Amino acid sequence: MTMTDRWGCAVTAGADEVAVIDDAVTDYLTMAPGLERHLPPLGEGGPLSKAILAQFYLQAHRRHLAERARDLIADAVGAAGGVSDRERAVLGAIEASVEGRPREAIDRFDRMLHDHPTDAFALRVQHHLLFAAGRTGEMVDLVRRVRPAWGDDLPLISLLDGQEAFGLEESGRYAEAEAIGRLAVERDPTDLWAIHAVAHVFQMQRRWEEGANWLDGREDVLDAGGGFTGHLWWHQSLPLLALGRHDEVLALFDERIHKPGSEEGLDLSNAVSLLARLEIAGVDVGDRWGPLAEPCAVRLGQHSHVFNDTHYALAMAKAGRDDDLEAHLAGMAAWSEGDDGAAEVIRVVGLATATGLAAWARGRWREAVDELEPVADHTWRLGGSHAQRDVYTQIRAHAARMAA
Repeated sequence: MTMTDRWGCAVTAGADEVAVIDDAVTDYLTMAPGLERHLPPLGEGGPLSKAILAQFYLQAHRRHLAERARDLIADAVGAAGGVSDRERAVLGAIEASVEGRPREAIDRFDRMLHDHPTDAFALRVQHHLLFAAGRTGEMVDLVRRVRPAWGDDLPLISLLDGQEAFGLEESGRYAEAEAIGRLAVERDPTDLWAIHAVAHVFQMQRRWEEGANWLDGREDVLDAGGGFTGHLWWHQSLPLLALGRHDEVLALFDERIHKPGSEEGLDLSNAVSLLARLEIAGVDVGDRWGPLAEPCAVRLGQHSHVFNDTHYALAMAKAGRDDDLEAHLAGMAAWSEGDDGAAEVIRVVGLATATGLAAWARGRWREAVDELEPVADHTWRLGGSHAQRDVYTQIRAHAARMAA
């Protein structure tokens, strides 16, 4: 049976399954807190449902979930005889991601989106793949290419503006990014990705007062959102730190940014990065490192997201968990011998950065400089935004000052 989803794309499934796909994709696009409720029915669905679930698992950057993603996509591909060319293209792109071939995944999604520009799920996945690859200009080009096909009757059209705004910001086109991002927020005040894009503009232009005030009045929107909202509060903490409002930053850390026990990579990188920045600013962070190191240690042996790996190394070193740190670095070294995209990044820049951050955390200033300086021009390959990667620059500069 062929049905049509909310964005006008044909789906080879019954009405009930298409409704599940629509709800899951909507929650994924809006970063809603209820995405997990859709996972079981997706796993029981047909090829496209299984492929979407595989993508969700893959983005968790957990080894056991990556294995489940591999099994799901294998089942989906094996049962894809009667699906449409669009669905088969989505399966092929996600299969490439599961197999650690991000460039191929990007190429496959790109070709598919030429023919099916309103595939909202594929568009958002491609947005993140291009971001992770540092191909920021293509993030902008992609939205501008598909936009003419999006009529005003399609849901969540403001997401196009938020994605374009973020691509523009990461490309250094700040005035354009701010204008489009603000338009998206006006269209949909709950659009977290657009709110996020404008926050980036304020930080990159050092407009600290505006950045500190950007989330004022949006507390209800953030409180109703999912896990991504902690990252938005992290963004508010950076201008407050720049303005010297250290007590407010510590309060944000304790109340909204640090999520005790969370093993989510973004939660951990937010918290680790902020504590490091506070210490560079001369702020005593007390005993806050210890609770971060425990969930970081849970991620031992799972090295598919190198940006997060570097933050885990820093936290373990700061908390004095030397055995865990050595195991973590050894795991990165072992992974670097593989042939997937993460292995290449670890070889080029990841292991040196993680080692350098750990040296800084231990007060070994010269060692930190020696590790970090040679790879400074390659940190873009780690992933993360300009704003997030600025912590590497700050740590390297601090280590150089201390070593002088």
